[in-house]
Amino acid sequence: MARPLVLVLVLCAPLRAADKIPDGMLTRQTGELPILLSAPHGGRKPIPDCPVRAGKNVPLFVTVNDTNTDLLARKVADEIEKAMKAKPYLVIAHFERKYADVNRPEANGVEHAAAKPYYRAYHDFLKDSRAAIQKEWGRGLVIDLHGQAADANAIFRGTNNTQTAKHLVDRFGRTALTGKSGFFGLLAKAGYTITPANDSDAKEDPRFSGGYIVATYGSKTDGSVDAIQLELGGQVRTRMGMDRFAKDLAAAIASFAKEYLPAEKKTK
Repeated sequence: MARPLVLVLVLCAPLRAADKIPDGMLTRQTGELPILLSAPHGGRKPIPDCPVRAGKNVPLFVTVNDTNTDLLARKVADEIEKAMKAKPYLVIAHFERKYADVNRPEANGVEHAAAKPYYRAYHDFLKDSRAAIQKEWGRGLVIDLHGQAADANAIFRGTNNTQTAKHLVDRFGRTALTGKSGFFGLLAKAGYTITPANDSDAKEDPRFSGGYIVATYGSKTDGSVDAIQLELGGQVRTRMGMDRFAKDLAAAIASFAKEYLPAEKKTK
């Protein structure tokens, strides 16, 4: 008598980009607050089997890294946890920008197939974290950390001239950004030079007014999660300056959150 044929089907979920990259190339921390920190340009690791980008016909092509922003992001996250007794969401690219630039659309930030999983893993985390914040908290804030060499002592404001924080400004007014208890007002109170100045009507410097990440994950086009790009001068990114700035930025974020972000989740 013939044995019956038994067919076993094993259904596997498709691999996401995050499942295809080696350990140590991204830091991804799931948060407990409606706050997401991003550091896309501080990495120094090569992407295996990937040539550097040539940038042919790519607008705003840059390959230099933002020195120490990867280290600073980790310190800021740790200081936020101390100040607020909970962890923020955090994503840090440890691969070099010259292989993949995650602060550009994929067509401009990736040239080789080997870099695509790294680019997509970074954005998968941003997208998923933003969605979780909006669903669970209703409102939230993305802070994208960058470095600039134009003024060592300045922090340039990057909000596409308030558009990436449109929901915040519509709800609370521009003072939520530049008022005394606003995000940049708190940093100015801590002794940092903000450009443009908080009491100025000047437009943001077009070199530093906010890139792809804040435009995509802020409230420029939809939603209630706002995004701010911080272009940090060299003084706050030195080994000696980072510790002080991390504490000051975390304190400013904690004060801002108390005033402008929800204190409890919508869902339990």
